[in-house]
Amino acid sequence: MSFDPTKPVEDSPLDAAEMRDQFNGLKAIIDDLQARFTLLVPVINRSAGGMWTLTYHGPTQDYWQLWMRCQGTEAWSNFGELETSSFPAPDADIIPDGTPWWQIKLCGEDGDGKPNTPFSNIISFGPVP
Repeated sequence: MSFDPTKPVEDSPLDAAEMRDQFNGLKAIIDDLQARFTLLVPVINRSAGGMWTLTYHGPTQDYWQLWMRCQGTEAWSNFGELETSSFPAPDADIIPDGTPWWQIKLCGEDGDGKPNTPFSNIISFGPVP
C-alpha cells in the first residue's frame, strides 16, 4: 500500500478501505523520513568510567561545538569545541569544574563556528532545576 495522490477521485463516494490505505501510505512516508532524520542527530553518551562517546551517521564533521548550561549560567551557551578525533573523550575534556548541576549537548560545526547539524541529546548531572 503506497500513497496515491490521485485518490480519492473528485466527487467519488468515500470508501473506508481506500482512505485507510491512503493514510497508511502517508504514515509509511512519515515513518521513513523520521528514521532518516534520526540517523542525522548526533548522540553523546558517558560511560561509568568517565569516557564520552559520540555516535553520528551524517556527513563527516571535523569539529563539534559543546553547549552547556549550569548553576549561575542557566541559558545555553557555547562551551567550546572538540575535534571528532577527540572521541572517546575523558571527563576532563567535557565536564565543567565546581558546579552542583549542569547539562551539556553538542552539534556539528561548519568550520566557522556555525552549527550545521541538529543538537544532540542532552546529558544532565546533579539536581537540574
